[in-house]
Amino acid sequence: MKIGIKIFLLFVPRLVSGQIELTPPEDTALVFLPNSISTKNLEHSSPSINNDNQIICWSMWERPKPENPKQLIMFMDLKSAEFAEVADFSKDYSNGGPIWIGPDKILFYSDRPSDSEKTNKKVNDLWTVQKKDSVWNQPKCLNFSKYTKFAVSPTMTKSGTIYFVGFKDSVENNMGIYRAVKNSNGYEIPELLPKEINSKFFDWTPYISPDETYLIFSSNRPGSKDNYGDLYISFKDNDNNWSKPISMGDKINTDKQERFPSVSKDLGILFFTRATKSNYDDIFWIDSKIINEIRKR
Repeated sequence: MKIGIKIFLLFVPRLVSGQIELTPPEDTALVFLPNSISTKNLEHSSPSINNDNQIICWSMWERPKPENPKQLIMFMDLKSAEFAEVADFSKDYSNGGPIWIGPDKILFYSDRPSDSEKTNKKVNDLWTVQKKDSVWNQPKCLNFSKYTKFAVSPTMTKSGTIYFVGFKDSVENNMGIYRAVKNSNGYEIPELLPKEINSKFFDWTPYISPDETYLIFSSNRPGSKDNYGDLYISFKDNDNNWSKPISMGDKINTDKQERFPSVSKDLGILFFTRATKSNYDDIFWIDSKIINEIRKR
């Protein structure tokens, strides 16, 4: 599947020497690459850009809905930006939330048969996939769902700790944000984040900073402008305690749902999705300096 693109400029990255120049808008969040990445489909993650800023990936739900819609992981070469292509490992099952965790390695979530079981039973879990000699290997399941019933929306620190969304009882939509620490054998049993983060409301789609000093997530807790959620940020103090989450304010939050935050740190970009009038989502971007502005308040 290839999706042809036409770039219509509102505030869109410029093509410089055959490559997109990724300089975000400073003070107003705007649609990112309309008609190429933000499309008539439903964008269902922030984009993730690999280490050399050459390949961008994201996920989307097919719209208008076909008979059996899937969530697809997409790739686009930023050198040319001519086509978005469906990832080979994404074509047979529903997949989402891809993030680069190495030069040729991606972490994502998927509802597919687990490679740890001898049945074809599907599990909604986190998976890694590695490219070797230009071919994607068979995805490997992290098996977090045996502790959390399901695992979606992963984000990772530079030490390998993964934050994600799993089942949480007696809260809205039964979702909570977990943390799984990497060890020599793989990962420790995931633990729910404390009550400062996991309220009785709808808390999900986390982004953790590489140094684990701040967390951005979507929540519909009191004070949010939309029933399905605004973006909030919490900072960790020197005693490893999370601060009371702060709304990211009018530059980010509107009366439409905001979710799926991520930060491309070396490019200074904060990405997130926002619901549109058509009830689909587009990806938005803004200068990530807003995070330090909030920290200094």
